[in-house]
Amino acid sequence: MSDFLLFLVVISTLIIGHEFGHFLAAKLIGVKVLEFGIGFPPRLLTLFEAGGTRYTVNLLPLGGFVLPAGENDPSIPGGLAASKKWKRALVLFAGPLANFLIAFVVFVGAYRFAAPDFEQVLISEVQANTPAETAGVQEGDLVVSVDSIPVNGFESIQNVVHENTGNPIELEVVRDGETLMLELIPREDYPEEQGPMGVILGHPIMQVTWLEAGQLSIDSITYQVTALIQLPGRLIRGEAEPEEARISGFKGIHDMLAWATEVDRSVETPFFTLNFIGIISVGLALANLLPLPALDGGRLLFVFIELLLGRRVPQQFENMVHAIGFVLVMAIVIYFNIQDFINPIQLP
Repeated sequence: MSDFLLFLVVISTLIIGHEFGHFLAAKLIGVKVLEFGIGFPPRLLTLFEAGGTRYTVNLLPLGGFVLPAGENDPSIPGGLAASKKWKRALVLFAGPLANFLIAFVVFVGAYRFAAPDFEQVLISEVQANTPAETAGVQEGDLVVSVDSIPVNGFESIQNVVHENTGNPIELEVVRDGETLMLELIPREDYPEEQGPMGVILGHPIMQVTWLEAGQLSIDSITYQVTALIQLPGRLIRGEAEPEEARISGFKGIHDMLAWATEVDRSVETPFFTLNFIGIISVGLALANLLPLPALDGGRLLFVFIELLLGRRVPQQFENMVHAIGFVLVMAIVIYFNIQDFINPIQLP
């Protein structure tokens, strides 16, 4: 699958999943839904109609939408705006919740089937006519130590190797359950793509249970949420670089997804791709919960204001705020997408 096609599939799936959350909640609590669409209008075809809802396929492939009856008109019986506060709040929150659930599933898949053990280093490839080949290093060797220094990641090997180019070093490796000591001399002059030893390093796959994968998934979501919430404060205190707060548009997401898949091809696991998809899904959930007009969070804010005041904010005023907010949000989205071209995201 090409990087661009994968990007379309991922973004569309996350957006459709978000909209399906709204749709399912509305259906379960009795709010009428007029249409559930895959893609954005203009409409190409109607797949079928059921339960008063039209299911459609639309021309623009990037996502989907749900159209509840009376979304902004409380005079329509059975519609969203005419529903009780708790029903409106539930339907609005269900979209971001769906993205959190998608992130959970994706992270579980990443950790259960493909997670590298970053504290162990494996020889992924030995290149021909190199010190490693001469010393008898083989693909699949697990590196335990270098010159008696324990290995707990790439850096622990690279530091020793680069400090000892031209001098013999000793690798302790485990091969088929047997510990071997191999001596080699890292080169001072070497092709950039090979390195001093002539090996490509990787990580063994970490074996975890479903329960452990679930806990790691929850930890990942918690970390992402906490990091994003704390980021503004860290920026103000100078504890984070402005680049860490960079918001990417579609091109930036495409580029990062392409980078993740390229890394995965080299380590032969889909971990980084799945991990990045989970991060995007969490980001989409949090972005929609921001208390900005036109977003789910902005609409939830009006429900909360209604709860505090004991009466409804005039619908015309709320609709006007959301209309203005939608224009501003679209302007921000366009700005960040332009920035992706003018000032591309720096990939690792």
